[in-house]
Amino acid sequence: MAVFLEVRSGSQTGTRIRLNPGQLVRIGRTKASDFAFADDAHMSGAHFTVEAADTGCLLSDLNSRNGLFLNGQRVSTSALANGDAIVAGETKFVVTVESADSAETAAFAAPFGAAESPQDRLLTLLRGDFQPLFAILDAARDIRILALLLHHKEECQSLYEGEQGATLAQVAPYLVRLQKDSLLLEAVVKEGWGKNWGVYLTSPSDLQEVRHHLRHFLQVRLPSGEQVYFRFYDPRVMRVFLPTCTPEDTTQFFGPIQNYLVEDENPKKLFRFVNTGKGSERMMIALVDQDELISEAAPADGAPETETWLDGRLADEAK
Repeated sequence: MAVFLEVRSGSQTGTRIRLNPGQLVRIGRTKASDFAFADDAHMSGAHFTVEAADTGCLLSDLNSRNGLFLNGQRVSTSALANGDAIVAGETKFVVTVESADSAETAAFAAPFGAAESPQDRLLTLLRGDFQPLFAILDAARDIRILALLLHHKEECQSLYEGEQGATLAQVAPYLVRLQKDSLLLEAVVKEGWGKNWGVYLTSPSDLQEVRHHLRHFLQVRLPSGEQVYFRFYDPRVMRVFLPTCTPEDTTQFFGPIQNYLVEDENPKKLFRFVNTGKGSERMMIALVDQDELISEAAPADGAPETETWLDGRLADEAK
């Protein structure tokens, strides 16, 4: 028989860790562990171990700060059985036992397929872990964006309206609702990832409610009182802007939005921003095997020249 620890949530969903007899496997957030989940901020650096033996597997908590849960109950140590569910931080694992024949091809399966690109991995995440999904696509970045929107005819609308919306239709930011099986989603990920086409976000609200909320932030007020356009939907801007927000501004900016998903300068990384109530929290999700990344730490973002307005307060309404 072969025993696996299968990841059922988070950025590494689908990863299968084989538990070999006589082997102690350490799971945590940092490279001090055998298998690291760097994007799970609630997991300890070294969270738990699983020790395999011919007679079974033993689960042990490593004094983790948020505890270890087995089938919904907090545990320090416990024997494991087929189908057991383990939760560490925000990541869920399930124990699966297979016959030698069925497990042969899955043994030591890597988290990422050999030919899987960052775009492939991102598409899997957006379809599985980040729903309901929207994107704000900046038609000013590439003429191809508007062509894709017109071709696929998904539910979408410019964030501009009225005379301004008609005049700037070809260079406007568009909010689009992206279903799991959306061909537009696949096209935008494959063609636009790494090109600053826009940002993704999740919300249980409908498109009109999300659009109404986002329109509040199309302009910001400078200390001088002047209002200027705010391109918050540019990944280069959002990466810098969100960490500067006060808790009040963060809550205002998120509103009905649960996650902002923003590309890094390095397209092998995705940043997930959430509102903690004390400001925004940024989590890095690796879109390739972590060994391919030079560092787990996000690179420092250089502030673009247009960011002088970040010292101002958010405008109450977009003009």
